[in-house]
Amino acid sequence: MTQSEFRKSGWIKEFAQFEEAELATIILCIRSLVEIGCWSDLVRYCAYRIEESMDETLLEELEEDSAVIH
Repeated sequence: MTQSEFRKSGWIKEFAQFEEAELATIILCIRSLVEIGCWSDLVRYCAYRIEESMDETLLEELEEDSAVIH
């Protein structure tokens, strides 16, 4: 992701809430995960969980809409 894409994506708002020491901690943790070879697996797992959560939310909304129709 380029810096321009980062700004446009809205992530800058998320990271702006952290103090410098907190941001340094986040970077250190990520670098450590990359170094021990866990980063890619963590990203895949988190993406899976996010997708799963979105699917569950969509299913709940569909069930609510269905209940209103009946």
